[in-house]
Amino acid sequence: MKEQRKPNVLIVGAGAVAHVAAHKCAQNNDILGNICIASRKREKCDAIIKSILRKGSLKNRKGKIYSRQIDARNVAQMVRLIKATHSSIVINLGTAYINMSVLEACIHAKVTYMDTAIHEDPDKVCENPPWYANYEWKKKA
Repeated sequence: MKEQRKPNVLIVGAGAVAHVAAHKCAQNNDILGNICIASRKREKCDAIIKSILRKGSLKNRKGKIYSRQIDARNVAQMVRLIKATHSSIVINLGTAYINMSVLEACIHAKVTYMDTAIHEDPDKVCENPPWYANYEWKKKA
């Protein structure tokens, strides 16, 4: 029986929530595979990686954890990054303003999309519910 490839993970964003999520992914990289952390500021991604290595959170030492700079608002760039990293799972932990572009890229790349926020349109403040129905639910894979 052929061994199943571990799903690589792309974490978009490098704030506090991404920091915690990256540590948890690293603690389970024997199941998840390689981890890429991508954000506008690569140095923030690198700081998370240093923290993971310093604390010994990377369970499988042979696993790869690395960073990339990305403008997550650019769907084409996101698709290229997803494909280049061979990611099967994208965890969007960036600002709510990038949700639609990251979601769109995941649909194009045919990968799993996860996030912790609803999309916010920067030109519309305090929209009425149902928030997910306003944007995300209209997108289908």
